[in-house]
Amino acid sequence: MASWHCGTTDETAGECPAGHGQTNYAEGITSFESQVRVALLVDYPVLMRAVRAVESEAVPRLGDVVGAARELGAVFISRAYGAWYDIDEATIAFTEGFDPVFVPPLGPGNVPTTSALISDGLNVVKQGLVDVLALSGDDRLLPLLTAAHEEDLPIALIAHACQPDGPCLPLANSASPASDFLRAITRAERYRRSRSAA
Repeated sequence: MASWHCGTTDETAGECPAGHGQTNYAEGITSFESQVRVALLVDYPVLMRAVRAVESEAVPRLGDVVGAARELGAVFISRAYGAWYDIDEATIAFTEGFDPVFVPPLGPGNVPTTSALISDGLNVVKQGLVDVLALSGDDRLLPLLTAAHEEDLPIALIAHACQPDGPCLPLANSASPASDFLRAITRAERYRRSRSAA
């Protein structure tokens, strides 16, 4: 027997008043009010390093990272932090479902993406904007994971680079390493990379 929820206290005989959304839980149909809100925050340089450590001619499957977050609920926030000087790379990230967040370098090879992600994530946790926190990064994300854990906010590490004996994995409800989200670069990507290096 299906159970209905109308989002109101004026429920009678399992029927919803006109104008109120309804959810048929037995059939798995969810209303806007009952959606689980997910924040997906990705430290893009860390993800790239983790993927390239496994295979030097590889890039992350960003669409699959977003897909893994969508399995947890409705992705309300989807951000990838990086320097984003490569317009094609930023466009790919955007096309796959991310908002590329530009983090300016502090010097050669010093882009503080982890600090930017943690700061942003702490604000999301503090404001109670989401029901699940999905993160891609390494063990430097510990302050954010600790804050989410203290708020009883479920944590998923998706395409992460955390060490098996590090401090982050014990705080996560689920974890999948970056090596699960790699693909070989295409001929066009290889050509573009060789041209940009010239």
